[in-house]
Amino acid sequence: MTLSLITATYDRPSILKSVALPSVLQQVDSDFQWIVVNDGADPSTRSLIESLHTDCELTYLEMEHPNPIQGFGLCHARNLGLSAATGDLVAYLDDDNRLEPSFIASTKQFFQKNPSVRCSMAQQHRRRDVIENGEVCRQGKPFISPTATAQSQDLICQRELFDSNGFTHFRQDSPQWNPVYRIFADYHFLLQCLAKWGCGSFQVHPAVLIHYIQRSDGIIGRSSYLDWALELKRLQNFVLFTQEDVAALEQLIESWMEKHYRGLSLAGFR
Repeated sequence: MTLSLITATYDRPSILKSVALPSVLQQVDSDFQWIVVNDGADPSTRSLIESLHTDCELTYLEMEHPNPIQGFGLCHARNLGLSAATGDLVAYLDDDNRLEPSFIASTKQFFQKNPSVRCSMAQQHRRRDVIENGEVCRQGKPFISPTATAQSQDLICQRELFDSNGFTHFRQDSPQWNPVYRIFADYHFLLQCLAKWGCGSFQVHPAVLIHYIQRSDGIIGRSSYLDWALELKRLQNFVLFTQEDVAALEQLIESWMEKHYRGLSLAGFR
């Protein structure tokens, strides 16, 4: 079983070099394809990748950064990466996150042992940091997400956190990333996978294989409860949802709107 790992990066060569890159090069199983998509064709990122000597197969791609009318650039970059992927499996790693050295080997083994699984999320060691003037002024309390027993329904109803870092799916018949969504781009991609392969096709990989630091100056950290509510509302009629799902999401949207009207900041970034 082969695996392609997609890393899309936009004008952050120093972060790529210090965070994601070392964890990719330290994989105990080097039999994988690493696809780096240079969104915006940054020269420093190009030089960094061109200077690498890797044991894995390295595929380097460049694209013009899309304008706002074209939607979320990260989705376009991941789709470009998907078009170049050759592995049976496809996984994702952002430039500001890192893998455990066993990620590739453990992920392959997990899918081999669970042939009915078409998509899976490894557990993440996460925290939320508050950033001021580019520096960490408050480090968040670490936590593990999702729980090892989380089901697809927990992710659908937002009872558990879903994130694409460490998310792995079969390449054949894979959906595309939709640049219409930004805050819930990862969530929408999961919904597409479940709609295509069935809710029973998902299983949490019960191993902490991703280290993820969410920053207050990132996409989620800069958003608001109003942003969350409005974008999730656009997803309410997704074909996968049951009446119970819609009711749960409506309640969540209402709670976010209430927090917005009360002037609250996002939990973890106050």
